[in-house]
Amino acid sequence: MYFDDRPKERREDLYDREREIKDILSLIDENRPLIVITGIRRLGKTSLLRVALNEAGREYVIVDLRGINPRSKRDLILRFQYGINESLRKFSKIRDYLKFVEGVEIAGLRVKLSWKSPETLYEVLSSLQERGVVIAIDEVQDARGPVGKELASAIAHFYDYGSSTFILTGSQVELLYDFLGVENPRAPLYGRVWHEVKLERFSREESIEFLKLGFSQVNLTPPGWFLEEAVETLDGIVGWLVKLGVIAMREGFTRQVITRMLEESSKLVLEELNSFLAKRGRAREKYMELLRAIAQGKDTWDELRETLGVGDSSLAKLLDNLAKASFIEKVGGRYRIQDPVLKFSLLSRWP
Repeated sequence: MYFDDRPKERREDLYDREREIKDILSLIDENRPLIVITGIRRLGKTSLLRVALNEAGREYVIVDLRGINPRSKRDLILRFQYGINESLRKFSKIRDYLKFVEGVEIAGLRVKLSWKSPETLYEVLSSLQERGVVIAIDEVQDARGPVGKELASAIAHFYDYGSSTFILTGSQVELLYDFLGVENPRAPLYGRVWHEVKLERFSREESIEFLKLGFSQVNLTPPGWFLEEAVETLDGIVGWLVKLGVIAMREGFTRQVITRMLEESSKLVLEELNSFLAKRGRAREKYMELLRAIAQGKDTWDELRETLGVGDSSLAKLLDNLAKASFIEKVGGRYRIQDPVLKFSLLSRWP
């Protein structure tokens, strides 16, 4: 069913993405050591990852790093522990792979990893990759600081000396590239070859077809104006199209439903924005002023510099950090808010 906002597990619940699934399966079959899935928030990276892994015919572990404490090794180990225990529901043999590993305690049908041992992460990864288990790490760019360096160093080690596949996903694409050390010779993963599978927004035609098929699955036929307005508003972001579908199934096809979807989703995007701003100290207000200006259509370099009253170097730093976090992008010399719900939030709450 398309209109289910949980990550998909089966191909029949995932609209299109046939090419991307084929690419991932081919790379896994070739035992490529490092695969990277990129795309802005809510394009369905996690669903694509899970569907592809379920068709790959290999055991796998998925580790979710969203919101990880970048200075806490304990948090990193607990994330791996949770991911391994989730995988045991499908692959009970993984427990056997780990039962003689230092720092691993077998407790019934679950495993417990010691975060105090400095070797636990390497020992666990070593045992899993020896058996060909695919290690998938979701939103890996959130692992920064000491945690990010340790994780990147571990991946680099098993890239060089291991025999399995790592799959990394990231919605803050430039930060993911930083994790991979694209331009940093001192980064642990610098120079390693990785294969990128990039998710794009749905086109206007794909968005309309997705909505039509999703509503047909629950025996509903939306009016044409509703489809046109929804697609114009949500700009091909499948996560928002799904949420709209969920609300419309319950409340019908009205303009108020589209507005309600935007208002409810604003809470999530503002939470993500506030998490970004919380690390920016006194620059917080400048970032907000910049985002509001872009949302209002002041989208050229000269307009933004004049609006903020800052120099070129300061403006460049602000824009670069927002772009790295995937809040904005530059298209044809103009800056734009990537997420239509964030743009709605910026205009409606801070007009």
